Amino acid sequence: MTVPIHAEAVPGAPQELRWVMPAGTLGFIGEVASAPVAVQAFVDDGVITLLRVEPDAVRIRLDDNHSWRTAGGAIRSALGSALGEPDAWRPVDEGSADDVLRAAVDQVLSGEVGAFIRSHGGALTVVEVASGVVTVSLGGTCAHCPASDVTLTDRFEEAVRELFPAMVEVRVASAPSIASGRRLLGLFPVSPRS
Repeated sequence: MTVPIHAEAVPGAPQELRWVMPAGTLGFIGEVASAPVAVQAFVDDGVITLLRVEPDAVRIRLDDNHSWRTAGGAIRSALGSALGEPDAWRPVDEGSADDVLRAAVDQVLSGEVGAFIRSHGGALTVVEVASGVVTVSLGGTCAHCPASDVTLTDRFEEAVRELFPAMVEVRVASAPSIASGRRLLGLFPVSPRS
């Protein structure tokens, strides 16, 4: 089975490409100790000098004596096939599924979603990632915003789940409530006290 992939340039690194794949294809992140034969042959021959798994991509750097123009087609074909054998991939450092989830969270927060939160004066801080659950705290304007639930579920949680479909849930560490002083929009008229 060939897994669909496409290449993305890595800014400032002309010898590197990120080969974007469906999230969760390999189930680990980090440097690759060994890959299926089709890809490992490029590593053994010195064509590939970096092989690193990200939550939704495999990052590959070519030796300076090779170019993507000449080796790219063969590497793409080999990688697409090799991704169909996820059990044949071995990481240098055995990380847990929570490590992969944490990397997905970090990627989301350093991208569009994090920028959106910061653009409104908000802050979302990761408290813990354990057993597939991401616990966060909301700060800045997010702490008192009535739309924070929408940002958390429709933006943050959805983006993380795209990179790590096996995520269990996102929890807020100490969700403010009306009882603890959170004031929602005044939807009902308040009668003046006499």
